[in-house]
Amino acid sequence: MRRVHRYAVYGDCIESGFCLATLGAALPGACRDPVFLEQADDAFFASRRPARPKGEVDWLRHAMLADGSVYISDDEVFETVISADGRRVLCARRGDVDVRSFEASLLNFALGTSLTLRGEEPLHATVVELSGQAIALLGASGAGKSTLAAYLVADGADLVTDDMLRIAFTGDHALAYPGPHRLKLFDEPARRLLPGAAVQGHFSALSGKVLIEPRATPAAPEPRRLVALFLLAAADERSAVRPTARRVTGAEAIRLLIGSAMDIRNAAPERLARQLRFAERTAGLLPVYELVYRRDYDLLAGVADEIRRAIR
Repeated sequence: MRRVHRYAVYGDCIESGFCLATLGAALPGACRDPVFLEQADDAFFASRRPARPKGEVDWLRHAMLADGSVYISDDEVFETVISADGRRVLCARRGDVDVRSFEASLLNFALGTSLTLRGEEPLHATVVELSGQAIALLGASGAGKSTLAAYLVADGADLVTDDMLRIAFTGDHALAYPGPHRLKLFDEPARRLLPGAAVQGHFSALSGKVLIEPRATPAAPEPRRLVALFLLAAADERSAVRPTARRVTGAEAIRLLIGSAMDIRNAAPERLARQLRFAERTAGLLPVYELVYRRDYDLLAGVADEIRRAIR
């Protein structure tokens, strides 16, 4: 009989037909309503692979297939099809990409898409816990989420999740589910901010980033209560040096939350309606701030102070 590997991440259980090196095993009896992860051969993908439009330069291919499933491919890293109900992920590793880079990309895209197909709205965010209070850092790729998170971790915070945030609502609280225990950082911020962990990190030639474990022991798997969301906005070089956190509300907060969605290529009308409901509920429970600061390592202490001031 083929061995089944069970893992816990983002509050989900994964039952995989192959070993995943970067996830912790699920506790016995904790695997309910799993997402099934299996490898597939090229013949499976050949009949589902969409033709690349002439002149297309997008590095990621994404297509909604006729049966409601979703095809996603990064030609150098992975190829996957997620079933219409979000419960089955068929995948393949591309070329000679290393296992950790493959898993980091696959889990991000496949599980993010799985959640949206199941009616949820994960956010593109990094979450840290400061003295028992979890805060989410939102922003586009390259905005500095992981770098700021690394500074906060070096200053005593715990990493909850990097890249993707799954939120659960319970009463009048919003909870953040932990993701894989790793940060993706460029070499310079990794060496500057978490030098001990960077030495043990794994460099990914594809992304140019180092995958590091910021703590020797991962944080507990329980969801953490979120207290605030911070959208990282770059300040003009002529702006004042002092970082500022500006509270945003109403339509502006909803726009920022929808702009931070995962699986942005899924633009189905019914999904937009769901996103609006999700954003309205999230903004009603959590303060949303626009965090403006110049990208300067010497200013990160002030950024941390401004975050703490806001959540007080």
